[in-house]
Amino acid sequence: MTPEYEDSGLFKNKVGQLQVELVPQSMYNGRNDLVVRGFVNRTIEIEVAFAGRRVKEVGPLEARLRQVRAKALKEAAEKGLPPPDTDHMRLPVLIEGAWRPRFQRDQAGWETRSYYLFAARWSLLDDEGNTLSFGSRPLVVARQSQD
Repeated sequence: MTPEYEDSGLFKNKVGQLQVELVPQSMYNGRNDLVVRGFVNRTIEIEVAFAGRRVKEVGPLEARLRQVRAKALKEAAEKGLPPPDTDHMRLPVLIEGAWRPRFQRDQAGWETRSYYLFAARWSLLDDEGNTLSFGSRPLVVARQSQD
């Protein structure tokens, strides 16, 4: 599979930048994409997918998310508090990507629409405050959404 072909399948809509706060809750789906929960504007829950050839670059992101979790748990333990809710453990990440809708049917048969943000490039800060950037600009965007 060529990078152009892969990107035409991943980035079917307009690509833009978005500040996201990722939480240390993730999974690998059946296509071996890393899917991480996050929040936009502090309250809107989304899922961010790191897919295709870009999955090879998620190691540092996963390590930072583990650090965020470990730090939050350690601080709570030192203060004698219960562990904080995962949603309160957040890592700010600047993501360039495209939105993709997802439909899920609940037990009653109703479909709900949610969105994945497919990441092409992402940047985060390391322990010293330096910006680390990963991923690559999409080589092909299948079609631009109409505004």
